[in-house]
Amino acid sequence: MMQHSSTPVLELRRLLFELKDLRPDIGVRFKFIGQMWQKNFSKVIKMTETGAILLDEKLERPYLLPDLIIVMQFELDSAFQQYEPYKQYTISASAQL
Repeated sequence: MMQHSSTPVLELRRLLFELKDLRPDIGVRFKFIGQMWQKNFSKVIKMTETGAILLDEKLERPYLLPDLIIVMQFELDSAFQQYEPYKQYTISASAQL
C-alpha cells in the first residue's frame, strides 16, 4: 500500500485544470478547513483565479470553491495519473501559506 503523501496546493490546482480539460467525467470531493467531508463528488466546470466552480451532479447545482487554500484533503472517484480512486490526499500545510 502506498504511503500517504502531502500534495502542494499548486499541484491540486494543476490537477483540477487537467480534470476539467482531459477528464471532465471524474468527480472530486473535498474536506475544507473546519468542516466535514462533502457528501457528493463534483465535476470541475471552470477554474477561477484562486479557486474553481464545480457542479454537484446529485444536487444538480454548481457551487464556488473561492480559494484552494481552504482545502485540507481531497479524493477522486476514478483513477487519474498517480491518483487512486477513493484515496484521501492531504494538502501540505506549508503550501497553504
